[in-house]
Amino acid sequence: MSQIMNKALQSVVDLHILIEDVFTGRNGQENLSLLLGCFDDNFKMVTIQGHCIGLDDVTKLFSQNIGARTLFTTRCMNQIPLREDNGYCWVQYQEKQQIGEVETLRTSVACIRVEADKCYWVYLHETPVL
Repeated sequence: MSQIMNKALQSVVDLHILIEDVFTGRNGQENLSLLLGCFDDNFKMVTIQGHCIGLDDVTKLFSQNIGARTLFTTRCMNQIPLREDNGYCWVQYQEKQQIGEVETLRTSVACIRVEADKCYWVYLHETPVL
């Protein structure tokens, strides 16, 4: 596996650590800035509800929920590299989230652009596992 793909796969883990930190309030504003810096300016996402959203919506979601989910945990697993082309990596992974007693599982596919040592999320499609 290439170094570029390895960086993209590590980005999946790193991004979800930042998401957990923001939702639980750990280093709120600092981690929010780090998290939002991981997204491409033209980021697009399909949520588990089937809604198509962009970076503005994602920014609002995280900005308005700093520390709002103190019992939130997330874990990424089963990462599968799908394709690498000119610095763009497509990866599939599963994400297990827990808020209190409620646990959910989703399978996601992400397109991550790797430039030197920085990864930018370009696209994310989440699908709930029922």
